[in-house]
Amino acid sequence: MRKLIGLAIVLGLALALLSSPVVTASTEVEELLPRLAKFEQAMETGDLEAFTDLFWHDERLTVFWPEAETAFRIDGWSQMQSVLKGFTDFVSKLPPGAFNIESRQPSINVMEDVAITTGYWVGTMLAPEGDSQVMLGRCTLVWKKIEGKWVIIHCHESFFPTP
Repeated sequence: MRKLIGLAIVLGLALALLSSPVVTASTEVEELLPRLAKFEQAMETGDLEAFTDLFWHDERLTVFWPEAETAFRIDGWSQMQSVLKGFTDFVSKLPPGAFNIESRQPSINVMEDVAITTGYWVGTMLAPEGDSQVMLGRCTLVWKKIEGKWVIIHCHESFFPTP
């Protein structure tokens, strides 16, 4: 009888350990979803404060941004701040709703305190003349949980290649 109780305890502990990462991953995904929504909203509205909250403020931050002026890798928070300032200044001057981003096929992969999110996006910008421009791209964000908060430590945004 003792052996059965001991085996039951060991199996119970093993099951608890095996189920723990699933619960954690689900919790982490729940924490990341609003951060992803905030990223998309910051893109649409040009909210510099929201972007500032999302990115790692460290010189080890790396970013590939889809604008021609930033064709090479952006290294560090100081460089990224100036890129974000230019982008948010541009977007914030557009009429409300003139720039829209729609995410497609989002994927979240959590590995303890690091997560990778990927997806495609469709951007629509309404020009003052009433014409609209559609942009297609992809995005990979690498997040790290630092001091209890998920921040982007690497971002790769790029347009789809044109034929």
